[in-house]
Amino acid sequence: MSDPQTASVPDWPLAGVGTLSAGLDFRKKEYRREVFLRFYEFHLRWRSHPGCVYYLLPWMREHWTVNEEQALWFAFLNGNTQNPVTSWILWRVAPTPVDADKLVEFFGREYSRLAFDTDRRHHKPHLPDAIAAYLCALDGRPQGEVIREAVAGGWPSAWSWATSLHTFGRLSAFSYLEYLRITGIDVECEDLMLGDLHGSRSHRNGLLWVLGHEEFDWHESNPGFDGQYSAKMIDWLTYEASRLLEQMRGRADWLEPAVRQDIGYFTLESTLCTYKSWHRPNRRYPNVYNDLLYERIRTAEAAWPELDFLTFWNARRASLPPGLRLEDCPYDPGCVPAKQNHYRLSGEVVMMDLEWECFTNSFAEGVRRGAYGVRRR
Repeated sequence: MSDPQTASVPDWPLAGVGTLSAGLDFRKKEYRREVFLRFYEFHLRWRSHPGCVYYLLPWMREHWTVNEEQALWFAFLNGNTQNPVTSWILWRVAPTPVDADKLVEFFGREYSRLAFDTDRRHHKPHLPDAIAAYLCALDGRPQGEVIREAVAGGWPSAWSWATSLHTFGRLSAFSYLEYLRITGIDVECEDLMLGDLHGSRSHRNGLLWVLGHEEFDWHESNPGFDGQYSAKMIDWLTYEASRLLEQMRGRADWLEPAVRQDIGYFTLESTLCTYKSWHRPNRRYPNVYNDLLYERIRTAEAAWPELDFLTFWNARRASLPPGLRLEDCPYDPGCVPAKQNHYRLSGEVVMMDLEWECFTNSFAEGVRRGAYGVRRR
């Protein structure tokens, strides 16, 4: 097969098969495209993307009697914490920018109890400065007015706005714009920015794994590749990403309209990032973000015994089937190495057997037998 660094786009084959059956080794290159598309469909259906924001943010708007100003403030706070449970703790103290002084005072007093996402841990001490800079950018105007002006020029202007926010780098800016879209702002990602080589590697690496070219995975586990992608390689990857979206849209007629509208580069990007981590030790798997949300709620309940987190359990109950809720699966060990590494070591895909029999796997059988014991919390 020709070298994708030099191959022209039309010459590159669209590898993959559409028929899967139980017992296959789904790590094999010929199955990856179909496995990935089913994984994308799985997370779209259950809105199980990072942070579970695709069901938590709509739940907030519907059940917390939240107006747009409050919802946009929550989106900004969550862009800082990347942890919706912590964002809610902060938001309940100060539900609009007008209350920012109370939030900053609360944050300083309760700093040690507030859990930020791992990717935002270094930002945590700078939250007061980020809030001050955001308020300065608003200049006393409603958030919706300022933000809609900022994104009126499409994706380039939206990206410029998000990356101008204090401490918002590539990951946080991209996620924040996604929160704005879920909240009702007309912004759509038009480009995975695969040519921004140092901005993010994760989704590019995931795409390469889907396409069967992990030899170009730019990661410390692959020291033989130094990240030198040719322009033709980036063009090819950009083309293949658009093809994945086309394929997903072409097979998703059975999904609810509200879910189908989420097929786009925002959700494709995070699905690629997650799929990449299937191939890393102790990392991700289908439904991992629901498992992580469970842990975040339990951690918050232990740290904040005076608060009631029932709204999060209710959101999960309304949004997910029992098999995807750890609170209803006491023998599922959750996000532990046995589950994280099962696909990587066996070629069996966990959790997606709830939708497709072809993904029958020995991890699920172990859960049914109680092989992992009762989860500790």
